Amino acid sequence: MKIVLSRKAGRARMTCWRADGTSTGADLGPSLPGHDLAHYVVEKTLRLPSGFFVHVARGYSIQQLSDAATIRSLGTEPLIAEVLARALGETATGACTCEQFPERVAAELRQLKVSVPEGISAETAERMRGELEQLMRRFGELGHGESMELDFPVPPFLSPR
Repeated sequence: MKIVLSRKAGRARMTCWRADGTSTGADLGPSLPGHDLAHYVVEKTLRLPSGFFVHVARGYSIQQLSDAATIRSLGTEPLIAEVLARALGETATGACTCEQFPERVAAELRQLKVSVPEGISAETAERMRGELEQLMRRFGELGHGESMELDFPVPPFLSPR
């Protein structure tokens, strides 16, 4: 799936182009799309089988995936993706160190009664934070009307919803 992030009139826009040629898009607000980039990095790095972008690839719109009821209907994986993306964003802002990342994630997932996925470590957090910061810099350098494209590797087992 192709993810296009554009800067336009003081706002950011994300459009996701699926393999079948359909797309979904949304305005993200006036600042950097850091949280969406954190989802991208976390879900790609940890190969989450049904995070936000996998559900977009399956046919859900960005608007549908912004609805709490829809998210709850999809099981625990989107919750895991959300916790991981939020914690990764915290490493980029300094609210959480990479060394604190595994426990930060585990503590929130314990409250949700959800198991921690494999691959959560300070080293993984450091790699993901580096990629997130690089993507945020790249987006920050875009001028008005410019875009950046990201390829999201869709799992081969993906079937439409």
